[in-house]
Amino acid sequence: MILLNKQKIKIEQFPNKESKIKDFEDLIAKDNLAHFTYEEDGDLIRLMFVKKRLEELGQNCKLIISYMPYSRMDRKIEGDLFTLKYICEFINGLGFEKIFIVEPHSQKTIELLQNSVAIYPALDWLPRIMKDLNFNENDRIVFPDKGAAARYKDSGYKDVCIFEKTRNAVTGNIENMVLKEGVLPKGAKCIIIDDLCSAGGTFLWASSILKEMGASDISLLVTHCEPRVFSGKLLDEDSPVDRVYTTTSMMNETHPKLNYITLNIENYV
Repeated sequence: MILLNKQKIKIEQFPNKESKIKDFEDLIAKDNLAHFTYEEDGDLIRLMFVKKRLEELGQNCKLIISYMPYSRMDRKIEGDLFTLKYICEFINGLGFEKIFIVEPHSQKTIELLQNSVAIYPALDWLPRIMKDLNFNENDRIVFPDKGAAARYKDSGYKDVCIFEKTRNAVTGNIENMVLKEGVLPKGAKCIIIDDLCSAGGTFLWASSILKEMGASDISLLVTHCEPRVFSGKLLDEDSPVDRVYTTTSMMNETHPKLNYITLNIENYV
């Protein structure tokens, strides 16, 4: 999906599945801002069409990317392509004035994308969620791995717990997880915070350990959540995770445990 100045660009499809982009000259503004939400690879071609039309109209444009596609393939792995590098080269070639990435999976995205800046709205949502949950000095913010701890190192919260996990290099499955930093008081409420949830295995493992250590309530705050979460056990009734806060950057399905947060991108542009 592509928005231009908060208005959805109309995209249809020919019978052979080629994209048919309706002209959007009437949506042009003084300072143009496109908002790109990736759903499939074809969306990247549609983004190119939109940018080329803007160039024909003599218009500059800034770009917001709700979730950076291919951001998990942020290095060369034996047997696989370094696809993030190629996607960034493609977007760089479109020549956007500035690019805002919502919670990139790693710093590599910002290094590869020209004129880009990362924004971390989860840190802005966190105080409100803590207030709603009646957080106090007995409760804890939890980072499920060292990557999350580094990503949110400027959170300003001292009472945190940091896990360390070990994955199988071949299968990618988690083989072990331990609490490396912090102390969890008995009866503590916890908020696990990270950028991305797929099936939810990392968060299930961490929350199970937290429950065994005496946590009374566990919330998950994750900016991007894939529909694959419904194939796992994270949202089951007996899951140790009581609720999930996320955005519609990757899905908008409803579930009793899902709480969607609106991303007010104007606050960051």
